[in-house]
Amino acid sequence: MRILAKIAYDGSAFSGFAPQKQRGIISVAGRLREILGSVGIDSEILAAGRTDKGVHATAQMISFDVVRCWDLGYLCDLLNKKSYPHIFFASLRYVSEAFHPRFCAVWRSYRYLVSLHTPKPFITRYVSYERYGDLVRVREALEMFKGRHNFALFKKQGTPSKDCVREVLQSYAYRYRDLLVIHLRSNGFLRSQVRLMLGAAFSYGRGELTRVQLQDQIDAKIQSYTMPLSPNGLYLCGVGYLWSSGFAVVPDPR
Repeated sequence: MRILAKIAYDGSAFSGFAPQKQRGIISVAGRLREILGSVGIDSEILAAGRTDKGVHATAQMISFDVVRCWDLGYLCDLLNKKSYPHIFFASLRYVSEAFHPRFCAVWRSYRYLVSLHTPKPFITRYVSYERYGDLVRVREALEMFKGRHNFALFKKQGTPSKDCVREVLQSYAYRYRDLLVIHLRSNGFLRSQVRLMLGAAFSYGRGELTRVQLQDQIDAKIQSYTMPLSPNGLYLCGVGYLWSSGFAVVPDPR
């Protein structure tokens, strides 16, 4: 039997989601294996996406297999006792064994938080502190990312990707209290794509990047911007599945 879990985690405590072979390096997947193993569940862990080192999640979706039927409320409470303080299991549900949290997903959403003032040390792991320049220009850049593009020049170099075409469904920014909040939704993201896109948008907002340069990079012609933003303010905040596939849509928390 396969269980789909919605989890949140503090990315600053991990080297990233993907398992690591080197000893002493703790990944989210590695910690999850330990947590599940402590309650007698020995299973491969599948995820909707592999977040980079320092990137957080409020709605990562993972699946794992069990050999007996669990009361999911009891199992969720049990896992949370084991996973405190860096991982939280928000919900569990049974799904078909054909379900894959990555390949069945139709969209993923990320949120990026930028502090408008020098942040206190207690929150520096959870917000970014960047100069973004003119917010009007940042919003203009975000609009340029919308649609279907070849994002080959917005991925971490050295990362093999057969197909770099992705469709950005939503891309917008707004101010909330002492934060600039940026929301991106796409049918998929390449490694470090979000941080490179936002870095380019901020560079455009500061007037360091021209519209032509930004458009050329979006069109995969010439790469003018190469520095991803800090992972501290980045959160995987939603993953969507189609009802027609037999799975409920996982809501994107707002």
